[in-house]
Amino acid sequence: MGAVWQAHDEQLGRDVAVKELRLPAHLEESERQNWIARLDREARAAARLKHPGIITVHDRISGPDGRPWIVMELVDGGSLSDLIRAQGALTPERAADVGRQVAAALDAAHRMGITHRDIKPANILLERDRVVLTDFGIAALEGDATLTATGMIMGTPAFMAPEQVRGLPATAESDLWSLGATLYAAVEGHAPFGGTAPSAVLIAVATEPPIPAVRAGALGPVIEGLLHKDPAARLTMSQLQTRLNGVAAPTPPATDRNTFVLPTTPARGPAVRRTQTATRPIPGPEPEPHRPFPRWAKLGVSAVVVAMVSGAAYIISHGAGDNGRYEANRKAAEALTVPAGFSRSTTTHVHENRAQVTYTWPDSCVNQCIDQVRLAAEWMARQPGVARVDSLGAELGGCLDDEHGCPISIVQVPSYKDPTLRGAEIQTKDNRLSVRVSVGR
Repeated sequence: MGAVWQAHDEQLGRDVAVKELRLPAHLEESERQNWIARLDREARAAARLKHPGIITVHDRISGPDGRPWIVMELVDGGSLSDLIRAQGALTPERAADVGRQVAAALDAAHRMGITHRDIKPANILLERDRVVLTDFGIAALEGDATLTATGMIMGTPAFMAPEQVRGLPATAESDLWSLGATLYAAVEGHAPFGGTAPSAVLIAVATEPPIPAVRAGALGPVIEGLLHKDPAARLTMSQLQTRLNGVAAPTPPATDRNTFVLPTTPARGPAVRRTQTATRPIPGPEPEPHRPFPRWAKLGVSAVVVAMVSGAAYIISHGAGDNGRYEANRKAAEALTVPAGFSRSTTTHVHENRAQVTYTWPDSCVNQCIDQVRLAAEWMARQPGVARVDSLGAELGGCLDDEHGCPISIVQVPSYKDPTLRGAEIQTKDNRLSVRVSVGR
């Protein structure tokens, strides 16, 4: 009953996804209003949540016929379902990495009183190493009146929890069951319960054990811990996140509290890569105690790092087809995704034939723009060819209003040869945040 379109926002100059509600002509007015209310609830549910692993909702608008449309961020990638269909089952390590990012997103939703109720591979989008939970169309919002008629079951049979099948209210534990069924499908290539008709699948979910897993490996006990018929016996969110971290391929430990690390495949998700605010430990040796040093020293180190990177790039690129080099850099820059919540502003030709892209936060930010700085740094760390991003204290806000803003140190993957991020600055003017990134070889 819906369609999602790729569109272009002419006011802000950015590509977006627009969700259209399609209603059959034969619907009675009460049913029509019920489905309109559902789309409105989807917009409200997602808009309440600010998390890198949850789709960002920009606006809700109405068409001439009264039907609502949701304007959302455009995620540059297919779904987990598409990936399984195209490439087959995932390795347990890769599935665990997807799972821990979804778990982090669910944890944020549950803390806000939102139960998704439809976790499945088709509702999990993959954008490089970022995993995004989408489609809150049947989410339950704490405090909202129910939109489900008596006797109606909402969800996808193969991924519904047994209590949902029995018509009981969905809870956070129900979402964990569905995540377990999704992880099963990721490593086995099919859902844990089968049948020749939806009714047969529902009976199997409620009464039968799952089809034995043969490819789950180290992820097997995690899946078993989620697929208990009794919600009280399932893994808790904290237990789940700890176990998924143990199965997923480890990320090299960060050496500074402001460092964002992007390892090779598989990668740690945004919610757990951020070392300053992570709620659970990152595997690896304990870092040296952080010893604060003066702001001038931070800026001095930043200037040296930026100068060294710029000088090295100049030696490599000098005299090697400047126009063609800039054109390649410009194309790579314009192909970049947009940081969540930001809009693309300009692309300009800067020194060393690099292309500089400016992204802006649409509103005035509070609390020294700390959240926006983190979103931007996490986005940089997800770009291809980037090994590590060091914010050098930018999230502390001290240098944001300086003449040139806060420099960001970016370390490239040595083997990566295509144009990628080479440096960045974050700055506020009139309490509006802008991010400038330069792209080159």
